[in-house]
Amino acid sequence: MARVRLVEVATAAGVSLATASRVLNGSARTPGREVTQKVQAAARELGYLPNASAQALARSTSGLLGLVIPDLEDPYYAAIASGFQRAASAQRRLVLVIQTGGQPSSTLAALRSLRVQQVAGVLVLGSLNLGLSEQSEFRGLLAELVDGGAGIVSIGRDLGVGGVICPDDRAGAVALAQAAVAGGYRHFAILEDTSRAPSAVARAEGFAAGLQTAGVDIDHRVRGSVAASSGREVAAAVVRLARARSRGVTAGSGGDGSRRSAEGSLAFFAITDAIALAVLGRAQQAGIRVPGELGILGFDGIAAGRDCWPGLTTVDLPLREMGRHAARMLLEPGSAERPAGWTCQGRTVTAPGRFRAGGSTLRASR
Repeated sequence: MARVRLVEVATAAGVSLATASRVLNGSARTPGREVTQKVQAAARELGYLPNASAQALARSTSGLLGLVIPDLEDPYYAAIASGFQRAASAQRRLVLVIQTGGQPSSTLAALRSLRVQQVAGVLVLGSLNLGLSEQSEFRGLLAELVDGGAGIVSIGRDLGVGGVICPDDRAGAVALAQAAVAGGYRHFAILEDTSRAPSAVARAEGFAAGLQTAGVDIDHRVRGSVAASSGREVAAAVVRLARARSRGVTAGSGGDGSRRSAEGSLAFFAITDAIALAVLGRAQQAGIRVPGELGILGFDGIAAGRDCWPGLTTVDLPLREMGRHAARMLLEPGSAERPAGWTCQGRTVTAPGRFRAGGSTLRASR
């Protein structure tokens, strides 16, 4: 069957083509209720399907939402993206997903594309290491999106515009440190994120503060990325440290920031669950007892951390709810109700985490 044209709807409703367009394409200039109902009834009767391009012109946006994500395979980002997409779908909105690989050039290209698509809102995930010229273009693209009617929400990093959702990284990391000390650990290693992502920095600072309260210091800092793809490299370094400690070998105070310490099991704070799982797998491969010789602490609360053995000691974040709330912030600006326990200060909404004890840090040897 031939596609029903807008002019046919206008004729059936007894209105002008412009009036029919304003009703069905979502223009801010809408006619009275009676006329609107007549046009909508005619559209239903004829089976008219609105044209997305026409809607975009009428509303200055396409109604689409954009999601800029570094890595779809990273379970942290994937869980957030799932919540975001489900919330958008419930409002009959489509989501344009663009994977950037964490590359600044790809992120800038993504924002340019979303600007051309006249999206109604954009969720930006992940941190960026931008040069000065890239920062200027990035801010300019965000400003153009906002000027075009798009909302902006970011998770984990304040972009300087739009809303921000931040997990309570510091408080969660303090709780992890306190639990590890209570479990008997006195010697600690921590992942030092080379990208200096805000969440990673906050978690590292919180963990160090929690240890300091108990009079304990960090023995080793393992440099690496929090990206899930770097898990193998980080795991190899942690296994070497655990082996050295289990053999009674002391690491020197070299450039890696290690301190001399001879007795007791090592506990490693991996900053993320994805890295923690990589360390757990490599340690078990190497015959290192977890948690007896090596305790492992994660952060994020991804599903795989509950399904592994031993289960991770971690902080569960409401990842899917963070994605759902980001969609609500874009679709219901100013009226999106926060989940219970979440706090708001200015443009920033803070999502609390929940400590979860797991077998990866129990029964430590002293």
